[in-house]
Amino acid sequence: MNTILSMATTYSFLNDALVPCSIFTLLGFLAYRHSGNLVSNADLIFSIGFLAFVFVANAVSFDSNKAQFELMEKDKIDFEPMGKHSLGRGQFITKKSFLVYFAVSKIMGLMVPLIMIYTCPDDVAAMVSPSLFVLCAQAVAEQSTAAVHDVLRIAIPFAYTAYRLFGPLQSWAFESYSLYLEKPGELVHAFNCGLAWVNLIFAAYNLFVFLLLRTLPVYFDKTQTPEVEMAYTLFPLPKKQKKMKV
Repeated sequence: MNTILSMATTYSFLNDALVPCSIFTLLGFLAYRHSGNLVSNADLIFSIGFLAFVFVANAVSFDSNKAQFELMEKDKIDFEPMGKHSLGRGQFITKKSFLVYFAVSKIMGLMVPLIMIYTCPDDVAAMVSPSLFVLCAQAVAEQSTAAVHDVLRIAIPFAYTAYRLFGPLQSWAFESYSLYLEKPGELVHAFNCGLAWVNLIFAAYNLFVFLLLRTLPVYFDKTQTPEVEMAYTLFPLPKKQKKMKV
């Protein structure tokens, strides 16, 4: 589409997504280089194949999301993929608790493992790499699909998190524990094991609590499925309504 239908927006892939996608692609390549063949064919096929599916489905099934952007152009609404049109329709990106949550997830899942693949023994670096590779693939997918239909856009964190949780992260957690039992006195193996299990628990919470119970309901039609007002940004606990005194 011509810079998303030449609408009243300032978004284009070249200006807004090319640089972050290139950076995460490079990080994914570095993770693959240090994986010692532990990044499986399934990891490669899913990481690339699901993103290809999203683009094809957006073009074929949702007409390249033209309806949404034509409506935005008609109403003179600027498209803000990192603002009011971000994941969760902008309800989370300005919340301090979400920003902390997001930062912690990137430190534990991306930055620390990236350091580990260069500083830890080869067996630990290889163990860490598949999870890091899939996470980088998810980042590329999220950055490159800001303009696709909401159905596909919300499917991306669900799909990649679920795959990572039950694939590379689970393998990393159990293999790191086995390695720790073999060499219990070595700090690097204890740290590797602890980080793996923290990431596994964090990903499970992200998938089953934050994405499923906090983010997904935002996309439902509020007239058909009334939205429950939540008391917290990260926890699916509804606000308690004060009873009116008669």
